[in-house]
Amino acid sequence: MTSISDAAPQGARDTADQLVIITGLSGAGKSTAMRAFEDLGYYCIDNLPPGLIPQFLSLVRQSHDVRRGVAIASDIRSGALFDEFQNAVAALREAGVSPFILYLDCAADVLVNRFNEVRRAHPLEPEFSLEQAIEEDRRRLAPVRGMASAIVDTAHLRPDAFRQEVIALATGAGKQSATHFRFISFGFKYGMPQDADYVFDVRFLPNPFYDPALRPQSGQDEPVQQFVMAHAEATRLTGMVCDLLDMTKAPFAQVGKLNVTVAFGCTGGRHRSVTFVERLAAHYRDQGFRVSAVHRDLHKGQP
Repeated sequence: MTSISDAAPQGARDTADQLVIITGLSGAGKSTAMRAFEDLGYYCIDNLPPGLIPQFLSLVRQSHDVRRGVAIASDIRSGALFDEFQNAVAALREAGVSPFILYLDCAADVLVNRFNEVRRAHPLEPEFSLEQAIEEDRRRLAPVRGMASAIVDTAHLRPDAFRQEVIALATGAGKQSATHFRFISFGFKYGMPQDADYVFDVRFLPNPFYDPALRPQSGQDEPVQQFVMAHAEATRLTGMVCDLLDMTKAPFAQVGKLNVTVAFGCTGGRHRSVTFVERLAAHYRDQGFRVSAVHRDLHKGQP
């Protein structure tokens, strides 16, 4: 099955031009799919009429905050406006954007049970009975289904399995990791970060602060990194942290935790902790993971 990362042009990957349109039958799982894309770092918007998608994407392109892509859910909740779906997709393609259309399908009897369980009305009720509404929904969506880049039948998928299938589509089934590692350096003198999943104290290593030549520099500079990593304990800790993250990333993803925050602390947050963040971020970035590096206290108390 074609993945979203395969479908996106090479130059457009991880940009606002990587557009996913999620559509399909009401009750088939669009909300679950949207949450998965949101966790993957996509800018998500629900229930946007198709005719507004090109205009919305134009606005998004003007923003520098959208790094991963855009996921838009669009379906018959838009009413008569949904009839513009095919024209909207054609307009996008004329503009050089090839959207990945994810169509969610589901058996009628399963949808009936889902609507009864959640006690919510189908968007086409009360004009139709529930069973009739599902069939009318399917009829109206038939042309859209034929345009789909991928079709996922959610009838017999548990929410966690469905989520994993969406993630596999978005990441190329392992070509690009779904996990986002966020590495933070900090100084214990300024307090510990409250949102870290792992915190490592590197104050046991010799401090470059006491070397007059290294004091004005930071862990972003090669001489400081060489000083810190010259110690066997630093290399050993790096290996242990990588082993821990490698061991836990898959189980975390299986339970829906795709964002893992790893903090390194030293005295002032300028030399040793920054070195570890730079080294670990580079290591996992080279492996294809989504990575961000934050140096919280780098410029505090700067010499």
